[in-house]
Amino acid sequence: MTELDAKEPITEYELDEWSDSDRTELTEALTEAGIAHRWESTVLLVASATESDVDELLDDFESDGIENGESEVTENGDGKNSARGEVLSQLFLSAQRIARDPLDSNGLSMLVSVLEEVEGASAPYGIGDSVWRQIVDLASQIEDALTGGEQPDEVTAMDLAGRLFAILRSHV
Repeated sequence: MTELDAKEPITEYELDEWSDSDRTELTEALTEAGIAHRWESTVLLVASATESDVDELLDDFESDGIENGESEVTENGDGKNSARGEVLSQLFLSAQRIARDPLDSNGLSMLVSVLEEVEGASAPYGIGDSVWRQIVDLASQIEDALTGGEQPDEVTAMDLAGRLFAILRSHV
């Protein structure tokens, strides 16, 4: 985890109503997302520049809960594997990060990790198969633009990430 820069503006989140285990899970999610943070008792401190990313993580945590350590793929009733809904949030966050900065290593590593998890999986509940294929295809194209050649194709990656972000916005 990177350290908070003392010269940067800080945003505070008072999370005293959260349990210790919830704060621990949030800490793990922030670290996994590459968001610099620190705790002062039950107050979460983050750089104001990452406030929107943190807000999305908090919204995701409060609405679905973050289930760390579990596979992002579940078996549906017909024996096929389907991606879990959390992958949409992770893809959304990685697309947002890459659209802003295509060389964001945390955004790329999150994207690659999700792509590995959902390989061959069917769409999560509530997502049509054609939309899911488009989401996975765009994510794969972003990965290829950034890792497939000798030099990362930043412009293409930013364009694709913007398109992926726009598609996912209505599903997250």
